[in-house]
Amino acid sequence: MARKEQTIARSVELSGKGLFSGQESCVRIFPAEPSTGILFSRVDLPDSPVIPAETGFIGEGFNCTALRHNDIEVLSVEHVLSSCMALDVDNALIEVNCSEMPAAGGCALPYAELLLEAGVEEQGADKKVFRLSNPVAVSQGRASIVGAPGDEEESADGSEDGELLLNYILDFGEKEGLESQVATFPINAETFIRELAPARTWSLEDAYEEFKKRQLGGGVTDENALVLFDDGSVRHPLSRKKARMRFPNEFARHKLVDLLGDLALTGMDISGNITAVRSGHKLNAMFAARIRQMIEREKGPEDYLDIREIRKILPHRYPFLMIDRILSMKDENRVTGVKNVSINEHFFQGHYPDYPVMPGVLQLEALAQVSGVLLLKKLEHAGKVAFMVSMDEVKLRKPVQPGDQLLLEAEVIRVRSRSAHVKATGRVDGRVACEAEIKFMLVDREVL
Repeated sequence: MARKEQTIARSVELSGKGLFSGQESCVRIFPAEPSTGILFSRVDLPDSPVIPAETGFIGEGFNCTALRHNDIEVLSVEHVLSSCMALDVDNALIEVNCSEMPAAGGCALPYAELLLEAGVEEQGADKKVFRLSNPVAVSQGRASIVGAPGDEEESADGSEDGELLLNYILDFGEKEGLESQVATFPINAETFIRELAPARTWSLEDAYEEFKKRQLGGGVTDENALVLFDDGSVRHPLSRKKARMRFPNEFARHKLVDLLGDLALTGMDISGNITAVRSGHKLNAMFAARIRQMIEREKGPEDYLDIREIRKILPHRYPFLMIDRILSMKDENRVTGVKNVSINEHFFQGHYPDYPVMPGVLQLEALAQVSGVLLLKKLEHAGKVAFMVSMDEVKLRKPVQPGDQLLLEAEVIRVRSRSAHVKATGRVDGRVACEAEIKFMLVDREVL
C-alpha cells in the first residue's frame, strides 16, 4: 500500500445546485503542493478564507458533513472527499463560490469522473498510512463503528493486505416493513467508481418530511435523491413516482460513500477492516476523530505538532506566535511548519488597511520560530530558548496576503551546544516568499 502522495494534473470545475440550499454552486479544483492535504476555499468571501479538510474543522451539518472555521463553513463535502480518498488524490485546493458543494447527481460519481478527467500527478513525499493494529470502536445508541486489523492474507472478497475494507449494515430497527441492507467493499479506484460512486443520496420518509419543515432541499430533484417510504416502496421525492434502484443495496452503498468521505478527514490512508452499523455523519466524524487521535499519538510530537505542543516548546504567545502547526520533522535537521494567514491578524489593522500584506519582518519571525522548534525539540535542546543573533542572505520575494498559507521550512547548517546556524524558507503556493540564514544563541531558561 506504500505510495507517493498525489495531486491532480490540471484544474477542473463542476457546477450545480446545492442539495440543501438550492444555491447555484461552482467548484474549481486545483493542484496543490505535497503535504498540503485537501483545502476548501470560499472564493465568494473577502480574502477567500481556507478551511482544511481535517477532523479539527468538522462543523454541525444536517444530514451532511460540514467543515467550519472562524464562522465560515462549507457543507456537503463528503462526496468529493470520498472520491479524493478512493482515487488517491491527497493534495488539492477546492474553490467553491457559496456555502454548499453542488449536489452533482446526489452521488460521488460526478466528482470521481471530474478527478479522472483532471488526471493525477505523483509527488515526492511519501503518503502516510495508518494501520489499524488494535480494535477501535465508537457507538451512539444503536449505531456503532468498529475498526480492526486487516487480514494478513488475501481475503475471499479479493481485498489484499494493506487495503481498507469497509462494511456497512443498514438495519431499520423498529420499521418492520423495511428490509436490512449490507454492503462490503475493498476501497480502490476501480471498485469505488463501479460499485459505490453511483449510489444516490436517500432519506427515510419521516426524515424527508423533517427536511422540508426546515425549508431545506432547494436542490433536491427526482434525479439526485430517493425516498424510502414506511411501506418499503422507493420513490422519487418530487413526483412520488416509483424509482428504480441502481443496486439492490444502493442505500447501504451510499452510506459507505459517506463513511469513506468522513474517513478522509483523518488525512491519511487507512489499512484495516471497518464495520459500521446504522451510523451517520455524526458518528462517522467521531470515529474519524478517534483515528486522528491515534495517528497523532503514534506519530508523536517528534513528527507532528499541533498548536498545544508548539506552545510547550516556544515561549511566544499572542499576538506574536507565528506558527499554527508543525507538519513534519523528516530527520534530525529539517522541519516543515505552516502559518495560516487570516485577515483577522492584528497587524493588518495598520499594514496596510487598503492593501493588507504581512510585514516582511513577521515573515522572518515565523521562519525564526519554526527554526526554534527544530532546535529546541528535535535536536534535544529542551529547556533552552533560541535567541536570534543575526540574519544573512535575507530576501523577501513576494507579498504574503490574507488567505495565503505560508509553508515554513528550516534546515540546520550547523549546531553546537550553545549556538546554531539555520537556513529557512517560506513558500506560498510553491513560490518562495521569504528566505534567510539565521544564527541563534541557545540560552538556558533558568538564566532568563
